[in-house]
Amino acid sequence: MPKDAASKMIQELAMIAHELRRPIETIAKSAELVNRAQAMSALKEEKLHEIMDGIITNCHRLSLLTHNIMEIANIENGNVKLIVEKLDLNIFLDELKEFLSLYEYVHNVKFVFKVSLKDPLMTCDFKKLERIILNFVSNAVKYSKNTNRRVTITVSDKDEYITFSVKDRGIGIEKKNIDKIFDKFYRIESFSTRQTEGCGLGLTIVKRFIEVLNGEISVTSEVGKGSEFTVKIPRVSKSRGTACKILELSRSYQMYKTSVDEIFADIQK
Repeated sequence: MPKDAASKMIQELAMIAHELRRPIETIAKSAELVNRAQAMSALKEEKLHEIMDGIITNCHRLSLLTHNIMEIANIENGNVKLIVEKLDLNIFLDELKEFLSLYEYVHNVKFVFKVSLKDPLMTCDFKKLERIILNFVSNAVKYSKNTNRRVTITVSDKDEYITFSVKDRGIGIEKKNIDKIFDKFYRIESFSTRQTEGCGLGLTIVKRFIEVLNGEISVTSEVGKGSEFTVKIPRVSKSRGTACKILELSRSYQMYKTSVDEIFADIQK
């Protein structure tokens, strides 16, 4: 292995180890605290719930990190697969709205949906679409000020394309960094917000998913005023060299709270 490649691999492993260590240490220390307090009968129920909430959050954080690592491995090995189904997009969006509403109070954020669809039918891998949108939404919350947060999700269609955009009123991204944010393990350390969790894999995965769906992505941002991520995806997704399984017209869509919890686990409350 070339020296540069070996050095890069070591840096990536160190980054992963660092991100794994933090939640593991938190879980271990929380468990030790519970054991000591229970041994002395000194743990109030309210404090126990607080500790357990922290353990659950860090378990979600670990799950997200390991899931991202496996996803990156699949991407780099060319093992990304599509499971495509035909669905009324409004059904998908209603499920998304319902789940995001659970996080408005917790993270002091207002989610605003603006939907304008002439034809709501879409044939897509909706699990990948879910991951794309949730990643943009969680980043929008993460890099917004902790007061008066507002994230706008806009969905529209034109001809054979569906456009999704996620806009925030956060700290924004400098122009010189916009081309780098989709790089694996890239982090913009100069961010002045207090949210610093995550090791920079989410947007890399999202970009690859968009490519697999034959979509396009664009980013506009202004420092101090916010960012907008816009994705344009064909109404009918085609495999283009990717393993593809097509399902019949669905009348429902199931989003899992655990999946949403994982995406939001990197946001400090």
